[in-house]
Amino acid sequence: MIIFYSSIKSLHGLKGEVEISFKDKSYFASLPVLSENTPVIINGKEFIILKIKKKNKSFVFQIKDIENIELAKELIGCDIYIDSKYLPKLDEETFYEAELTGYKIIDENKNIYGEIVDIYSLPSNYVFNIVLAENKKKVSIPFVKAYFGKADKINKTIEIIQKPIFDD
Repeated sequence: MIIFYSSIKSLHGLKGEVEISFKDKSYFASLPVLSENTPVIINGKEFIILKIKKKNKSFVFQIKDIENIELAKELIGCDIYIDSKYLPKLDEETFYEAELTGYKIIDENKNIYGEIVDIYSLPSNYVFNIVLAENKKKVSIPFVKAYFGKADKINKTIEIIQKPIFDD
């Protein structure tokens, strides 16, 4: 599965290195640091990360075949994706935040309640933005045990235990 990793936000130095940024602090914490020689996808093309340096809460990448400032400038603002097979495997109870986008939310009868389209974090927990199956409205539901139960990585589903009541 190809997942979003980060975005290229700026240049770093004159040798074609780029600085990446994460959408928020929790996203930064939820993904592992990539290894050197890891393939990444930028604008649909595969590149190899040659070197990685930590810089505050971001990283600086030297990317194979991006050897000067002119080539690096073309990548500013581009998103970096990675095949999840290059990320460390997690147990059945743990997820990468990016991996949950697209999961179906199902009820106890396996009926589709909605689909996770985005995730954001609050200091106390994560919040799922879900498009409801019945009316296509987007709702935000905190990812807490009061609402959600068992997750199934194989079928990419999460059971909703209690459906929140929303004002119209």
